[in-house]
Amino acid sequence: LCNAPLAKLQHRFQSKLMEATDARLKAMSESLVHMKVLKLYAWEGHFKKAIEELREVEYRWLSAFQLSRAYNSVLFWSSPVWVSAVTFLTCYFLEIPLDASNVFTFIATLRLVQDPIRAIPEVLGVVVQAKVAFTRIEKFLGAPELNGRAKEKCSSVAISYPVAMNSCGFSWCEDPLKPNLKDISLVVKAGEKVAICGEVGSGKSTLLAAMLGEVPRTQGTIQVCGKIAYVSQNAWIQTGTVQENILFGSRMDSQRYQETLARCSLVKDLEMLPYGDDTEIGERGVNLSGGQKQRLQLARALYQDADIYLLDDPFSAVDAHTATSLFNVKITIISSFAECLMILVGNCCLN
Repeated sequence: LCNAPLAKLQHRFQSKLMEATDARLKAMSESLVHMKVLKLYAWEGHFKKAIEELREVEYRWLSAFQLSRAYNSVLFWSSPVWVSAVTFLTCYFLEIPLDASNVFTFIATLRLVQDPIRAIPEVLGVVVQAKVAFTRIEKFLGAPELNGRAKEKCSSVAISYPVAMNSCGFSWCEDPLKPNLKDISLVVKAGEKVAICGEVGSGKSTLLAAMLGEVPRTQGTIQVCGKIAYVSQNAWIQTGTVQENILFGSRMDSQRYQETLARCSLVKDLEMLPYGDDTEIGERGVNLSGGQKQRLQLARALYQDADIYLLDDPFSAVDAHTATSLFNVKITIISSFAECLMILVGNCCLN
């Protein structure tokens, strides 16, 4: 009974502590990832202050949590003493005879349960942490699933028009009253090369995400038939070798692999690496330049031999010289795969 309110407090403090820890780790991770930008704009002091404030909040909840654990420990470690005292005092006032047989039997019994009782605070702390963790997992697993696009059986019409949208609306928050895109009607023929141009924030990346089925659809119908290869705006590179990043779990085909390297102008880059395509790439490709990252993910998409290629503004994160080189690479890819559908997104028109 004495432990019930302390257990509730401990559960509350543990939940708040994990939220504060998540916020601090997120801020630190963003700062470390974008350290070059912070150095460029001299924002180190501002972000240091923000992280220290988050650490202070975390420290307060950590202190409260550890204090509640200390109270629990004191309560249970002292319980054999005050239980014995209360029992003997009660027997004394109720005039219950306390002879050697009763006293020593009671003390021996209390000694047997003393160690399990003292272990209760540690077990209780683990149970509270597990409950908080399971609550977070349950919240994640219980999140609503995306409304996947209706994948119809690819008829002869669908093969001729791999991408078809009819009065579609898309919203990241699944609110039909606040769509990010609305009344989108689009039909793309097989083999077409489509460029989508628009201002920053106009919804170009959202449109590609809708084709991938990552944005909840609020209205209309969408049909995408065929294998899709997606090249993101910011190059996504996994930790591993160059070859593992290009194959991406696919079976090795030496001829197709070498053709892919040649088309993406990666042969000379691999020659400069210490171990060629077996060179280990650091987290997010830290030991590669911006152009190399983009060409690497282009090679990954090209190796998949997809029916539909979605290229999301791959020139935004590179300089003009690298952008020209990448554009020439894409022209080579486009001319090599005339039967494939390719959709290129950008915030400017290329002359």
